[in-house]
Amino acid sequence: MISSNNTRLVIRLGQMMSRASSTQGTTNGYSTTTLKLIKNTNRNIHHQNLLSSLRESHSGQTHRPNNQTASHPDNGDDQVVDYDIVIVGGGVVGLTLANALASSRAITDYDYKILILDSQDLNQSKEWNLEPDRWSNRISSITNENLNFLEDIGVYRFIDQTRTNPVERMQVWDGISDARIIFDAVSEPSNNQLSQTVPQMARFVENFNLQRALLRSLDQKVNLSGDSFVKVLGSTKVLDISPDLRSDWPIVNLQNGMKFRARLLVGADGFNSPVKTYSKINSTGWNYDSKCLVGTLELEPTSFNHTAWQRFLTSGPLGFLPLSDRHASLAWSTKPKIAAGLKSLEGPTLARVINACYRLPHESVNYLLSRISSHSSLQPIDSREIESEIDWRSSDQVNGLPKHNLTNFEDELPPRVLDVRMDSVASFPLKMFHADHYVGTRLKSPPSHLSSDSSQNNDETFRAGESIRTVILGDAAHVLHPMAGQGLNMGLGDARELSRTIEIALENGQDIGGLTALRNYSRSRYLSNHLVMSTVDKLHKLYSVDNSPLVWLRSVGVEVLNEIETLKKLMIGRAGGTRATRTSGLNNNENFNDSMIKKKKLFEEDEDGKVFDRKVWSRVGEAFEGIERARNLVEGLSKLGLETLKTKLQKISL
Repeated sequence: MISSNNTRLVIRLGQMMSRASSTQGTTNGYSTTTLKLIKNTNRNIHHQNLLSSLRESHSGQTHRPNNQTASHPDNGDDQVVDYDIVIVGGGVVGLTLANALASSRAITDYDYKILILDSQDLNQSKEWNLEPDRWSNRISSITNENLNFLEDIGVYRFIDQTRTNPVERMQVWDGISDARIIFDAVSEPSNNQLSQTVPQMARFVENFNLQRALLRSLDQKVNLSGDSFVKVLGSTKVLDISPDLRSDWPIVNLQNGMKFRARLLVGADGFNSPVKTYSKINSTGWNYDSKCLVGTLELEPTSFNHTAWQRFLTSGPLGFLPLSDRHASLAWSTKPKIAAGLKSLEGPTLARVINACYRLPHESVNYLLSRISSHSSLQPIDSREIESEIDWRSSDQVNGLPKHNLTNFEDELPPRVLDVRMDSVASFPLKMFHADHYVGTRLKSPPSHLSSDSSQNNDETFRAGESIRTVILGDAAHVLHPMAGQGLNMGLGDARELSRTIEIALENGQDIGGLTALRNYSRSRYLSNHLVMSTVDKLHKLYSVDNSPLVWLRSVGVEVLNEIETLKKLMIGRAGGTRATRTSGLNNNENFNDSMIKKKKLFEEDEDGKVFDRKVWSRVGEAFEGIERARNLVEGLSKLGLETLKTKLQKISL
């Protein structure tokens, strides 16, 4: 008996056959295109029958998603409902993955059941709206590559473009030496397909604007019956996750009593991910002794506000993200005491401090911030004292101070900040952690005919891992310093690659929850993400010191780099006192190369030990050994006087 799903496939086959070109080569009276369609449809029907039998082995009932975003469960029954893919996390990354899956013909043709869960009320997120002059403090810079991806999956058109702003230039400079590097969109190698009047290297978008677009896009992705390809359940907190005793499918238990069993369970649920906890995936990293202060800035009106600014102060980078001709977003990474002192200021006073930190010499900035951080919450800083200090240090008697109102310096400083919306000001702690794996695995049990003490149990075959049908992405997999604005872009890249991995697995007839299929996702994303995170971490540490020789070296490097357009293009193309802790391993004295060796070992214990080619790992190891040697050399040289260092370098150049 042919199921209703198979009937739809046969009908669709007839429709496609009628459109097939008869001018192509034929075999036994059928066109090549028609034969290919018949072959694919037979494979689809076989897969549907297999899928149905697997579902029936778990539950006698089926549950079809509808096109409504549900904030409450459909019923309170204890019965477990089966889904092919369950995504925990309805943020930007989880919703992007859901949209990508619902846009894939390989997935929708199989009528896969997809569920997305989130503890927040996603109906409210779908109706998010702010006044034109009000802005969220959660802003992200989306690269052209990811903008194209969002357009490919039908999301971009739902983004409110009046609340986005293109980034056409980026200026980054050293707070001590003023060494500067400038990136222009015109120097970027871009394949951006979006229609633009002006080149852009990225686009600033509020996270809520993007989340709303993703939810509205899902509403439009429906099947022939008008049902949504993805069921969305908001206000549903995950209580715990447990393995099914009758199979290897994980069961998600919600606080409201509902239960869902997943062929593949996806964790897009943030750093404290329940899916990661269930999968027993450890993370390597550390907490920074820093917080990021965010908020909305009100500016002097300007007709051209498409430049992002970042000054590296010794206490952390001060970022200025343009939103409109009168507004920008603040992203200031600094010490916790400084952040607390800044939050205690009034809006106009904080605005003056921000202006001063972009314009004053670093000695004046350091003194100003030390005065702010010395006041406790019980003794807030006196605004008059701060403004008096700024006035004196901004006077004409202070040498080396670029004046904002002078034509020569207008291109070197951001627009003046008039006020800060204090109701938008918030801060969050900074950290860097990277999961040891992206795919949940467990050790294979030895065959029953082998005794527990058999020496054969040490064979690599039985030590190799097998999938527990879980995978993580986004902040669940990696968290990094926000200075480069790459956190969300990395998460979107994860979603793009995971959806592609699932699609390829289906086309090849693989189990989407199996390690054979999912390891392709790890191969593609893990090393790339790790390199970005390491680079950002090294930059953070490099610019956190004021040692004269090291400042001189980094400044020379930046100025040389600013003159090499090829390297700048590559950098833009890629830009889609800490204590080390680890939920297992890596201390503060362990270098990055040792960390990479540990990662390599962890990967080699997966399945057949060939997640990465050994030659590739060898080259990566050699590269990072070189980096470590260079860093050790710089640290050694930094103990010498500046003049001695210059003399040694001059001799080397001769």
